[in-house]
Amino acid sequence: MKLLLADDHVLFREALIQFIVALRPEWTIIATSDFESAYTLLNKDEKFDLVLLDLRMPGMQGLKGLEKIINNHPDQYVSILSGVAEEHHIKEAMKKGARAYLPKTLSGKSVVKAIELVVLSNQKFVPMDETGIKLMPSYYDDFDMFSPAEDENSDKAVNPIDSLTKREKEVLSHLAAGLSNKDIAHKIDVQIATVKLHVGGICKKMKVANRTQAAVMAHKLGFGSQQT
Repeated sequence: MKLLLADDHVLFREALIQFIVALRPEWTIIATSDFESAYTLLNKDEKFDLVLLDLRMPGMQGLKGLEKIINNHPDQYVSILSGVAEEHHIKEAMKKGARAYLPKTLSGKSVVKAIELVVLSNQKFVPMDETGIKLMPSYYDDFDMFSPAEDENSDKAVNPIDSLTKREKEVLSHLAAGLSNKDIAHKIDVQIATVKLHVGGICKKMKVANRTQAAVMAHKLGFGSQQT
């Protein structure tokens, strides 16, 4: 994987690079400190799996930088990094085409997992709070949002996939592969409305807020890879 990281905060930039390299040494990371430098690299036909843009670095002009890249490089995946992550900021960035919104309060481990979700599973990522229902603002402490659910009567983590029906497991395997509801309906020969009902049941049993989080958990538990 090849990443472009554009952030003017030297300490944050170097710390994130060191963490990613330690965890994923096979990844390549190109770093810049301003928007124009990042945009110049893209205009030189540099190919990146994901571009990470600091929302408030020089030249970014808020989300105008994001829009500029997406308008001129429509196939390029772009994500926002920011210390500011109120709900309206996140929604606006995603509306304008961001593939992910990564608050700087996320742990390095969570950032890496989010990048893998976006690039490898072709999913979008938005930070959710510990309830799994509301968007996570930047002033929240990080937590492992990719952890499996736990049994309330046990200290040991349980596998929530065990509670799914055979059909729900089939739908989940397709979710983990990045298929849309329409594609899943075609695969298993049912109506789209039926797929939506299955997805709702999966989310409830797995204690997650949406199909994206269900796919993330499936990958973490190794479920998707076991179904091929």
